[in-house]
Amino acid sequence: MSTATATKRTKVLDDVLSFAQVGLGLELYDWQLETDIAIDKGAKYERIKVALVAPNGSGKTQRVVAVSALRWLNSHPKGRVIITSADAKQLDAQLMPAIAEHKHKFPGWEFLQRMVRTPAGGFLLAFTTDESARAEGHHATRDSPLLIIVDEAKSVEPEIFQAFDRCSYNVILYISSPGIKLGRFFEAFSLHRDQFLLTAQIGLTDCPHISKERIQDVIDTYGPEAQFTRSTLYGEFMDQDEGELMVFDFQHVMATIQNPPHARISRHEYAAFCDFAAGRDENCLAIRSGNKLLELISWREKDTVAATGRFIIEFRKNNLRKEQIWGDGGGIGHAMCDMLDAAGWPINRFDFGAPAGRSQAFVSRGAEIWVNLAQRIARQEICLINDPTLISQLTTRKFRYDQAGRIKLETKDEMDARGLRSPDRADAVIGAFAHGAQNFATFAKRVDDPFAELEKYYDGFPGDDMGSDRGMERIQRELGGWAGE
Repeated sequence: MSTATATKRTKVLDDVLSFAQVGLGLELYDWQLETDIAIDKGAKYERIKVALVAPNGSGKTQRVVAVSALRWLNSHPKGRVIITSADAKQLDAQLMPAIAEHKHKFPGWEFLQRMVRTPAGGFLLAFTTDESARAEGHHATRDSPLLIIVDEAKSVEPEIFQAFDRCSYNVILYISSPGIKLGRFFEAFSLHRDQFLLTAQIGLTDCPHISKERIQDVIDTYGPEAQFTRSTLYGEFMDQDEGELMVFDFQHVMATIQNPPHARISRHEYAAFCDFAAGRDENCLAIRSGNKLLELISWREKDTVAATGRFIIEFRKNNLRKEQIWGDGGGIGHAMCDMLDAAGWPINRFDFGAPAGRSQAFVSRGAEIWVNLAQRIARQEICLINDPTLISQLTTRKFRYDQAGRIKLETKDEMDARGLRSPDRADAVIGAFAHGAQNFATFAKRVDDPFAELEKYYDGFPGDDMGSDRGMERIQRELGGWAGE
């Protein structure tokens, strides 16, 4: 195509509808056009926010994300489009192919796996939300306006949104299928709705290409008023994944946070739990006293040696002693516990996959302590912190029963298949509440007398009295930490 032809074509495509129909060969529904126009007009301003919730199969990727991204670079040759998603498969199998299928219509543009470049220096960059640092440092200029698209926003971590908050953008689009009533994406349609130029909730009933038979099948299968039905057909958010068995009930967790019980903090009883990671998962340290979660420290670090050093820094900063600390000794945790041991921090090791204390009811010790804390939260005995990532991790893990009727946790591979990351923060918090002075016998197995060193390590606990306390023995037996007489 000659330069003259390209210039003439650009003038013909001055409006969004013409760009989609003539330029890309796509017909748009009214809600798709309205969203694309809001994004297009926002280029003249700063910090315009747009949010769209629509079910899978509605066409939001091809006719909103792809159209808006290509339109932005076509209208602003030096402009920039930043796209992020929690799901690499979504980027590589759907989103980028939806953009690349139009590459022959833009001569001179370079289309790469997760990048598009214009001859004038504009570009589109797509990446997964592995690290919040990758979402920082993007700023618009007068001749290079910035569009940020947060795809499948319901699954994106709060830190990514916070990183984008620090950017100077013209328009930011939150777009996703519906999820539960939690997190920044849901808040765009509730608490923060007045901050958005446009919020659109779309269901399958708003998509003429969806057959009436498919819609009726959803109604017949789940019922007309079921949350899944209303989410799929009308774009409504759900209280929790209906029909699934979740370890933690969303309403119970939110009730505990919004109306917490009286905090019973004891200077005699501190417990910390380390959940170790490498790569895109988080290293986490949870610290609690009594029934209150005091600290939840999380960070990402690919270098396990550096991560081990950070744990030691946090131990010292929070005045923790090695006997007060537990850690996940499975997988990569085994090596990191060894490194802590070599550095003078022989912490207690815990195995989530170990046999449960109540083996007739639970497949593993991990399942047992997850359910134990869920029950304590249901009774509003625990004080948590209002951490959206923690809340999401607690309330989205499923469980099921095995053939013997025992509770078994959803595996992390199964969670990953649903687009969920490893519940690192949840594991750390649950581990912290499963251990401590009341379960001291786990550590005390190292000495002949389970209570001999309580006075030394937990100032104020009379060892003799506790040694003869049958109630303490019962608690420890229930928690699987009794070391015997």
